[in-house]
Amino acid sequence: GHFLTRRLLGMSYDATGAFRIYRLPRIPRQTFDLVSARGYAFFFESLFILHANGMRIKELPIKLPARTYGSSKMSLKEAARSARQVASLSFVNQINPAQFRVLAPFTDVDPTLVDPQGWDTYWKRKTHRSSLIYEVIATIYRNLIIKRWLNEAIRKNFPRGSELLHAGCGSGQVDQDLQSEMNITALDISVPALQLYRRNNPRAKAIKHGSILNLPFADETFDGVYDLGVVEHFTHEEINRILRQFHRVLKPGGKVLLFWPHKKATSVWVLGRAHWMLNDVMKQNVKLHPDELSLIESRKQASEHLANAGFDMISYEFGVKDFFVQAIVVGQKSAAAPAQT
Repeated sequence: GHFLTRRLLGMSYDATGAFRIYRLPRIPRQTFDLVSARGYAFFFESLFILHANGMRIKELPIKLPARTYGSSKMSLKEAARSARQVASLSFVNQINPAQFRVLAPFTDVDPTLVDPQGWDTYWKRKTHRSSLIYEVIATIYRNLIIKRWLNEAIRKNFPRGSELLHAGCGSGQVDQDLQSEMNITALDISVPALQLYRRNNPRAKAIKHGSILNLPFADETFDGVYDLGVVEHFTHEEINRILRQFHRVLKPGGKVLLFWPHKKATSVWVLGRAHWMLNDVMKQNVKLHPDELSLIESRKQASEHLANAGFDMISYEFGVKDFFVQAIVVGQKSAAAPAQT
């Protein structure tokens, strides 16, 4: 009976001598899969993740004989490792708290979709050290810079409660503040990206597996469509097709909002130097992101793309507020049909 109780409850001592009981049948296995620590730090990290997933944690006082000097099993090395783990958890929780949440897997998958650009590989990439560094920097940039300007642009162009499509949604770290203000439908061709989006935005109206080249929505469904750092990965011909799809699913007078990296962006220079160092100097054969085929060059070019797809240019911004990275382009669906090509 004692053995069975230990199996069902999951009993253990932590480094301080405290007695832990886990009610394992009530805890999803995936919760413990999120724990990366393998030493004493397991106790701190597992409690943190259980708390992040809404598990109830209670303290039960019991009497144990006091430990005498020299009887602790925790070495100074393990103590330091545990302290580093706690500090790391605190840092990651500040920039991406959703990664500690457990959700059911995304299953509404369209098996006919083909991902020629390799976005699944991009979103599943976790092991290469250089890629992890890039992801940390990208996450900080999304949360501290892009999220702020996206919030401002969305609130400026769309009234509260608007039906919006985030086309090419990725992990959705930038959408978190907007979920309580707008009705957001997220779409991406990458299932791993949609898994991350669900974790980051459990209150999203809908999450859809699909391609921005052929949107799986009826005509005139949305008040607005937005994407961030997506269209530059397509050819100019494909961009025209994408914008026409946006035009089709927008209601009359609807708006499109594009965060489009500029050809002279500081990020282009930095990533170019990073790829040179990793691949030419260090011979690592690393690709930090899919190819950027069509970086925006000017307001005129953006206006021409919009006009060909049936949009009037509303605004174009490129400047210091995001360190000269993204051109923020806003277009409004015009009454006239898109130009024939």
